[in-house]
Amino acid sequence: MGNPVITHMRQFSLFMKSTATAVIIAFGMLILAPTVVAAQTYDWSFISDPELSVETKLAKALQQTEEVLTVMDDKLTHLKATTTEQAALIQLHSDIEQLDQAVTANFAAIAADIQSKGLPPVIQQRQSEMEANYRAQLNELLANLQAIETATDATDLKTKVEKAKGHLKAKKNKRSHQPFDPNDLPNKALKPNKENKPKESKAQFQQAGLFDNPYTQVAALGDFTFDQLPGADDPAFLAETDEIRLTQAIKDKAAALNHDPVKIYHWVRNNVEWLPSWGAVQNAELTLSSERGNAIDIASLTISLLRASGIPARYVHGTIDVPEAQFRNWVGDFSNVSAAADYASSGGIPITGIITGGAISKLRMEHIWVEAAIDYHPSRGAINKAADSWVAMDPSYKQHEYLEGLDVIQISGINPEQLGQDFIDSGTVNEQEGWVTGFDPTILQTAQTQAQTQLETYIQDNLTDPTVGDVIGGRKTIVKEYPILPSALPNTIITEGARFGKIPANLQQQVTFSFGKDILGDLLSPISFPWTQLNNQKVTLSFKPATEADEQALQSLLPEGEITDISQLPSSIPSYLINVVPELKVNGQLKKTGTVMQLGEELDFITQIKFPHQSMPGRTYKVIAGSYLSVNVIAGSVSPQKLTDLQASLEQTKLTLESADQTQIAALTREELLDDMFYAGSLGYYAQLLALSHIAGLTQKGHYQLAAGYGTVGYEPNVDYFFGFPRAITPGGVAFDIPMIHITANGDGDVENARQYTQQTGMISSTLEHATPEQMFASQDPTEPQPDAISAVKALQKATTAGQRIYHITQANMAEALPNIHHHSDTMAEIKASLNAGKEVITHTDAVSVPGWSGAGYIILDTESGAGAYKITGGKNGGILSDISEEIETVSFLLASGNKNLDKLGAFGQVINKVIKQIKRFIDNIKTIIEIIEECGPFAVLGVALYLLALFVTIKISFVISGIVVGGAALICGKVCGLAAALAILPLLLEGVNTMLESVGDTIVDGPLCKAY
Repeated sequence: MGNPVITHMRQFSLFMKSTATAVIIAFGMLILAPTVVAAQTYDWSFISDPELSVETKLAKALQQTEEVLTVMDDKLTHLKATTTEQAALIQLHSDIEQLDQAVTANFAAIAADIQSKGLPPVIQQRQSEMEANYRAQLNELLANLQAIETATDATDLKTKVEKAKGHLKAKKNKRSHQPFDPNDLPNKALKPNKENKPKESKAQFQQAGLFDNPYTQVAALGDFTFDQLPGADDPAFLAETDEIRLTQAIKDKAAALNHDPVKIYHWVRNNVEWLPSWGAVQNAELTLSSERGNAIDIASLTISLLRASGIPARYVHGTIDVPEAQFRNWVGDFSNVSAAADYASSGGIPITGIITGGAISKLRMEHIWVEAAIDYHPSRGAINKAADSWVAMDPSYKQHEYLEGLDVIQISGINPEQLGQDFIDSGTVNEQEGWVTGFDPTILQTAQTQAQTQLETYIQDNLTDPTVGDVIGGRKTIVKEYPILPSALPNTIITEGARFGKIPANLQQQVTFSFGKDILGDLLSPISFPWTQLNNQKVTLSFKPATEADEQALQSLLPEGEITDISQLPSSIPSYLINVVPELKVNGQLKKTGTVMQLGEELDFITQIKFPHQSMPGRTYKVIAGSYLSVNVIAGSVSPQKLTDLQASLEQTKLTLESADQTQIAALTREELLDDMFYAGSLGYYAQLLALSHIAGLTQKGHYQLAAGYGTVGYEPNVDYFFGFPRAITPGGVAFDIPMIHITANGDGDVENARQYTQQTGMISSTLEHATPEQMFASQDPTEPQPDAISAVKALQKATTAGQRIYHITQANMAEALPNIHHHSDTMAEIKASLNAGKEVITHTDAVSVPGWSGAGYIILDTESGAGAYKITGGKNGGILSDISEEIETVSFLLASGNKNLDKLGAFGQVINKVIKQIKRFIDNIKTIIEIIEECGPFAVLGVALYLLALFVTIKISFVISGIVVGGAALICGKVCGLAAALAILPLLLEGVNTMLESVGDTIVDGPLCKAY
């Protein structure tokens, strides 16, 4: 009889299967195969698609007409035959005339409905204007097409084609391609700044605008007296700030520590992990929940706990020296001190090495620590009655014991070099054109099966109740617990530059939002926030009807009486009738509104991030008015407490829907139904990114921090355009747009290993852009169809299984490769611009499809830094799920558009309730995955071990294939083979990843994050 634990861990888990696939694709795709290059053809299937409205069909026909005219004009320029294009235009001419009859009838029906329902005159006027513009533009198009058909010669034909093309190109006919700068890739790592050196005198701090705060004031006294200590009676040292939040969680923790400064200091020191970055990023509550943060974050938590205990406390900003060995240990088990210093410098810490005897002996760095008003003499804080001293304490500094974990390669008996050689020998590589194909996956599958058996046997025979830390390695703090406070800081103080009751703005990470720019390129009415105010909070961008007339027009689309079937709901909204206003909210509170715009128009949503040490260029994302988006503002950590609170909120909505009380259901807002859904996607995405990047780093001494995760997650409708105007919005899907800024390093200072690790985390980030929405909306019933989302790596995987070649394109081979790539013109223009800027591109040859979407995936890489863009057709740096259930899709469509009449949607409460249950399970699994970062155990050690085995072997083989010397391995094949073949390896990961994540998914760990080994 088999081991029951192993049997349990191998049980099917749909959620974890999706995550497993995410991790597999994150480092590669299935085995490559040749493609068949098709001749130029045009797809007419949309004309007969019964799911599409006539308006959508006409919008697509107009798009295709422009595409055909563009190809035809190019061919005429190069004196090529245009027979195919001329035939296509004749067909389109006929189709457009037939579609026009139905569109005209629909316009008449809408006009009659406006009249019968007595909608305001402004709505009637918009209808008349739209009809008139449509008729004028369509007549011009039809006349141009007729002229092309009667052209007398090639010169006449070209003139008429140019006229028709110019007419259509002057009018917007599809959603804009997202803006992109190949020299500013959206997934990038911060770089070390050697010029950002620590200040060594108080004068230098003042020159940098860093002064003591606050000014002297008078404070009321409580039971604990501090009026005899200079400055301690200032109320600022007991007050709340952006970072110091005296929330119930902070108060509860202070009470649990008996409001004792000695216990507070030691608990924070022994339990909260230091992240080597700079600037206020997390507030005290987030740092408490995640038990991670940089020096300012940890100081904020400590000060919050002290102030919640009635003890005045403040920040001290100064410069310290740390011995190099202790610094390497503190930063994260670095073997190379320069790499450790560069990692801290990349995070923005002002730092420099002090040379002694030709080598770095210590690191000089700016640092933040805490001073508290303490009854220090003679008890050193053990008895706290009347403060007599400002006592310095540095809870962020600590030393660690590092655990190696299992040597899974040795245990498995795999020889990565030989396995890599066998794998390469089984396939074909075309270096000149930049593609690989034909690898034999059974070589990897056989090795994986053999290795898994060896590892299972080893764990069962040699380990008793092992923890995840025993298996994957990690670190634990060397605990210090004393009944008194320390007499001094653990490191030498070079200077004390300034003391703060609150963190000044120039030490805060900040985020600015704007709805567009003016004619000079300046942000329009920007609004800025300290990052700590928004980090992990629920930030939403949505649209509401601009006036009562717009609300009436929207409400008129719903049928009278009770809605019992999805077919009763509108499948499109005539967007030209309705004006809306964009709104930015934080936790439901309105923070910013924009100007009036038409439903279906595009809003330039601009996000700009400022670190204390540098500002980043603003990023524009074109948002369709009628979208409903969770705006990501996440850095450092994802809060387990926020996930727990989100589950409670979802549970309350679930209970309301189950109550069948129509009054309660009608009182539900669209915020309650949509906010939490997409907020869960934001938190879940970044929690998985942090966990999987952490585990990947353990295999190669890689270190990862999230400096700024932004972008959006949410519902975006589709838009039909008639000659430059949004004619209608129709149900769309869940879209992820995820740019991010991170901090990465390799512990041994190997530049190539560091670059590889940065690219690996980029692959993980892209894969989660399809895996996360699939997890959110996955049905637990395996007989039901499951969601199929798209991302850059998912598109590449689909292309591979469809028999397409995967190309690695550089400036050297672009002339040979690009003619074989058949993507949309906007995509091709972006690829060419990136290649011309010195970047490299990985893509496939032809379109791939998932339900509701067709297009390409392409990865743009800066191979020097590892920065990248992981894109899909349309320019989105993210993913899309279009095949959510029809009911949820339609209800989301109506709610996102600004519909307030939720009582009419009550008939679909059961469907919404089902989705809420799925998302609650999704959050449960995310909380468990967070536990992996903390090396908790022993809940899933065998699964984690198998995953680690697959990851170790995969990375080692990919390094061998790409010519990196690992353990003496020699170069096997060249650069093209390296990138492309490494992407083909990942079937090796399948068993280990599935086993680990299914095991984790079936084991929900309750309570606070554990640090057990």
